[in-house]
Amino acid sequence: MLTVKDVVEMKMMKEARVRTAKDCLSLRRVNWVSVIEVPVDNFIRENELVLSSAISCGHNPSQFYRFVHDVIRSGASALGVATGYYLTDIPDKVLQLAESNKLPLIEIPWELRFSDIVQQVANKLNQKQNQMVQLSKDVQGHLLQLLLQGTNLSEIAATAEKYWGQPSIIVDENGEILGQSPRSKSFSQLQTKHSKQKKSTFIYQLSAHRNPIHSEWRWFQMDQYTCLEMPIRSSRKLRGYLLSLLPEGINPEEFAKSENLIILEHVATTAALWFLQHQAVRETELRFQHDFVWSLAKGEFHSQEVVQSRARTLGLDINRSYVCLAGRLEERPQRPEPEVPDLLQTRLERKIRMIGHRMDRRLLVASQGGEWVIFLESIPEQAIEVAHEFLDRLEGSFLPDAPDWYLSWGIAENRTGVFTFETGYQDARTALEIGRKQKGIGYRSFFKETGLYRALRHLGNHPEMQEITWKTMENLFDYSRKRGIDLIQTLKVYIRHQCNVSQTARELNLHRQSLLYRLRKIEFLTGLTFLNPDDLFLLHLSLKIWENEINERE
Repeated sequence: MLTVKDVVEMKMMKEARVRTAKDCLSLRRVNWVSVIEVPVDNFIRENELVLSSAISCGHNPSQFYRFVHDVIRSGASALGVATGYYLTDIPDKVLQLAESNKLPLIEIPWELRFSDIVQQVANKLNQKQNQMVQLSKDVQGHLLQLLLQGTNLSEIAATAEKYWGQPSIIVDENGEILGQSPRSKSFSQLQTKHSKQKKSTFIYQLSAHRNPIHSEWRWFQMDQYTCLEMPIRSSRKLRGYLLSLLPEGINPEEFAKSENLIILEHVATTAALWFLQHQAVRETELRFQHDFVWSLAKGEFHSQEVVQSRARTLGLDINRSYVCLAGRLEERPQRPEPEVPDLLQTRLERKIRMIGHRMDRRLLVASQGGEWVIFLESIPEQAIEVAHEFLDRLEGSFLPDAPDWYLSWGIAENRTGVFTFETGYQDARTALEIGRKQKGIGYRSFFKETGLYRALRHLGNHPEMQEITWKTMENLFDYSRKRGIDLIQTLKVYIRHQCNVSQTARELNLHRQSLLYRLRKIEFLTGLTFLNPDDLFLLHLSLKIWENEINERE
């Protein structure tokens, strides 16, 4: 950019004197030059070099003071005043006004023609504009060449550092560093620390009237440094951020007007193209991985050689010990045909892989609709502990941003080992189904906790046991439905309190005699007595099988 310093250093300006704000010359940008006399009104644009002969106010100090005040208010970059004819000397009061507002006030000899100054400044501006255009072309060409050569994000970040001299890094939406420039080691460490501790202090954001895209650019304070954060988007999705440090003494608003803005725009755009390109490749890889893991879980491979070959091609290590987790992402209230948004599925998978990476555990992951299967690296002795830690981290990271959604899990800790994919998935799925029916959605169930329910399911499928259960419970069910007295609940509470009449009556809020009447009615309808241990066992078993069957149907 052209500054006031560049203007006063022009050969023709050697006789000119800078009277105020000498330390600000290199910070005052010049976008254009104009010759203005009283009145100012709105004829001066921001960052405009103003030239004046003071023809209307040079002999009136107070009027000249108002003129300078209006020039300051208009946002001019500097004021050059011709002295020696209308204005012989600049009043001290005017010099103080200009100094206090950091406006460079320049005395120009009367003999120096304004037209020569205007022409020279216009030439300088054109040169700067041409340099900026050439810089833009050079940066674009360099980045395009990198992209065509299959570059990585570190080389893209290095381009930002090369062309504007500041360390730069590229992170994903969670703050994980994906690429960094050569001199960004200390900056990367600072970013990692602040990302984990969430200590960065927001200090500035560009206004939307400049450019809607720029309104998302933000500045943060990181210790003694100022960091610029630029979102990287592709396919309308946030992919990450380009982060770069600002040089000391540079104001964010001034930076936004410089050519450095163009450099970083090109870098952010190239990073977006990189994400778009690699996202397509990644989505294809993930689709193949999902298909492979589902086939592995369902036992669809019949050749060990084929499995090993496919795994190597997909970059998966199947020769480790894994524990299987079967999960379901579901909404409450539940709908007959639940549909999980793709965005939620994608976010969940990112969280799963991120937490696996942070725990330094290998993962095999697949999903279909809201169904998930995860093979999490673990040795058998640590399966329960590792599964709990993984799910604690996952739910703590994912669920707060997904209100009304729940994760239910079944864990096959009993099948942890090498090449236990099919049996592990079967047991994890069993634990998931039983857990959801017994506890509801949003809970974890380990396979070891399902022994009783699996036994009841097996017994309930036996024809003779079905007949016994139905014969025992049918009359109780019919009586309860017709009379409005829940004998099944009465039986359940009575058995749970180990046949203690007082405790059962208290829980059911019944008089003792009313409870005894119900108990006699249960004995009459079932033909079994509570005094006979065998009859009591049969009642209890029939009740459990009955309840389990009801849960299976729901």
